[in-house]
Amino acid sequence: MRTGAARGWGGNFHEAGFFASDAEFLELLVPFVTEGTAGGEPVLVADDERKCALLRAALPRPEAVTFITDAGLYASPASAIEAYRRRFERHLAAGAGQIRITGEIAQASGGGRFAGWDRYESAINAVWQDYPVWSRCLYDATTVADDVRDAVERSHPRLVAPDGSATASRRYQDVAEFKPLSPEPDPLEATTPSLRLTDASPRQARHLIAQVANERFDTATRDELVLAVSEAVENSQQHGRPPTTVTAWTAADRVVVRVHDTGPGPANPLAGLVWDRSSRGGRGLWISHQLARVDVALVADAEGFTVRLRSPV
Repeated sequence: MRTGAARGWGGNFHEAGFFASDAEFLELLVPFVTEGTAGGEPVLVADDERKCALLRAALPRPEAVTFITDAGLYASPASAIEAYRRRFERHLAAGAGQIRITGEIAQASGGGRFAGWDRYESAINAVWQDYPVWSRCLYDATTVADDVRDAVERSHPRLVAPDGSATASRRYQDVAEFKPLSPEPDPLEATTPSLRLTDASPRQARHLIAQVANERFDTATRDELVLAVSEAVENSQQHGRPPTTVTAWTAADRVVVRVHDTGPGPANPLAGLVWDRSSRGGRGLWISHQLARVDVALVADAEGFTVRLRSPV
């Protein structure tokens, strides 16, 4: 049974809160977590070691809470969606009537690359609708960039304040109308490319990218980048509009690859983040978005559709 402000709500009751101090962080979470554990609800807290320790010390029953400090949970937006979904399934099978989760996306603070995570925040309004989830996402108001705050307010239907007040976000956009942040170009992309291919087969692209990556990366990173390029080329040739071009830039510490065609790109705003198993397409982009060592960005503009891959993340 749904409880608290989520009573009567179907699916993901999705909130965002901004804090400017440790005290405000606790004000946003202690009542939320305590009410959940008091009602016997599973409560999951995903944050760094320091903040989890801060919250543990403030809770009457910290042992009733699942704390997740492993950064691997947020390795990529698509893998986070799937990892949480598996946890929800286990809790529902155990009889949970509501599941409370709270977390902080590290990429939103300290200069991290948030593009892509705004799509995650928008997507979970739709993809978790089969689960009785109450999710409260926290952001550090002292470090969050203006464009990130804008995306947060557009991807969360409800905003909560440290004093306990809550309002509907007047700027909320449904998944179908949400406008994601544009990925920031890598400085390498302003230099002369190391490689350019036109209408190469996935096999040819794999071979040439592997040669470039072999000189720079460990085996796991190389294999993930090669897989992502191969899937992007295959997706372009199956669903895009020719020609398909593969352009790569290299530096001692990273490789950036753009796979481009002149088509409009996927119509599904969730492309890459979830795989619709009833559909014939989209699996390759979903596989690429699962990879922890490759940053994946989808860019649609007047010139066509691009999958931009950067490794290592």
